[in-house]
Amino acid sequence: MPSDTNHFEVKPHRGLTEQTYVAVLEALEHNRPRLGPLIGDLHPADVADLLERLPRDKRGEVLQAIPFEHLGEVVAELEEGVKENVLQLLGPEEVRVAISELESDDAADLAQSVEDAGDATGPDAEDLLTDRQQKHLLEYPADVAGGLMQLEVVTALPTQTVGEVLEYLRDGEDYLPNNPGTIFVVNSHRKLLGTVSLNRLVKAPFTIALQEMMRREPLTIADDAPQNEAVTIFEKYDIHNLAVVNKRFELLGRITIDDVLDVVLAENHRQQARAAGLMEGSDLFAPVTQTMRHRLPWLVVNLGTAILAASVIALFENSIAKLTTLAVLMPIVASMGGNATTQTQTVIIRGLALGQITPQNAWALFRKEFLSGGYIGTVLALTMALGCWLLYGNRMLALVIALATLANHFIAAFGGWVTPLVLKRFNYDPAVATSVITTTFTDVGGFFAFLGLATLLLL
Repeated sequence: MPSDTNHFEVKPHRGLTEQTYVAVLEALEHNRPRLGPLIGDLHPADVADLLERLPRDKRGEVLQAIPFEHLGEVVAELEEGVKENVLQLLGPEEVRVAISELESDDAADLAQSVEDAGDATGPDAEDLLTDRQQKHLLEYPADVAGGLMQLEVVTALPTQTVGEVLEYLRDGEDYLPNNPGTIFVVNSHRKLLGTVSLNRLVKAPFTIALQEMMRREPLTIADDAPQNEAVTIFEKYDIHNLAVVNKRFELLGRITIDDVLDVVLAENHRQQARAAGLMEGSDLFAPVTQTMRHRLPWLVVNLGTAILAASVIALFENSIAKLTTLAVLMPIVASMGGNATTQTQTVIIRGLALGQITPQNAWALFRKEFLSGGYIGTVLALTMALGCWLLYGNRMLALVIALATLANHFIAAFGGWVTPLVLKRFNYDPAVATSVITTTFTDVGGFFAFLGLATLLLL
């Protein structure tokens, strides 16, 4: 066998580069025949990235240039807002072809997206799926393990040998799932008995039966379990496939690491978007009216909290007029408290998401956060007092800002702890409203503490 491989040219994948993006724009404007080869050279995920960057009036031409066998993968990778727009641009037959090229979980998700994006006369999700089992996936809510599951799995009987399974895998190009990873050992009624990793399978002697080498207590998740439970299992045990079973312990399908990663990233994007009052998965080029409808309510809430903070300042208007230095220093107290409560609320929200916070340990966590806030507040209070004394030469002013800083850190610790817990208790998403509420805590509390103490001790 020749050992010289210098004649092979290796080109690392770089995703959608700026050069390619500009070339696509130029092709759309001046050289339409060039568009097909440019799109054909891109990975489906990069084509999805390209569509998300393009204004709506240019997406249709790019869609026509995508090879049919890749159309489903491209649409599946799109953000929800862009996906809705793209599905409206595709014809019914194009949508059916796109769905037919996908694995069961992605096919069911895309079919549901088509139904959601259409009007009352549009196709139902079930009508777009030809496989009965795929239609069954539509019955699961989006936030349970069954809604994340794919049906394509590799199963074997416990009496089959390693050699028989390997031969099945070699001959199964047309019906094997992508990246099978794990062999699920089942009985004739599909009850899950164990698992064998592909890595272990290829290292074992051909004559050994699977029942002699399988893991007899496989990790599983119930089909109606919350999705975050699946995320926790993947994170804790560092696995790549997780069996989904029903109450009779019959194998229904599997959850793969890439699907879990999608859930984690989607949740992260959702929290970032909602914390800013935006719609997650939104289209950069959505109509102005739609953008306004999603952003305005959040800004109205922020306006209300700003008015509340301003009303506290108005209570001490005479004090500020007598000592204008207060106007310079009071934003510092509020700002430090806001940063402190952000740290606390982040710890609490993450703990709630991972199921680490329980009624039994919530008070212990409060004591820890309250003490931490006190210690940190003390250090910052002393630092502020020293700086204020050196700058203004006023010991009482230094005392006031020190006491206000310490008080606001206690307020920050309490607000950052209690707000997510209360929101969670009443079934509101803590990631959505916690920030604006806790910031109100520290703004109002910081202004009141600083200006109130200044009025009592300085004026």
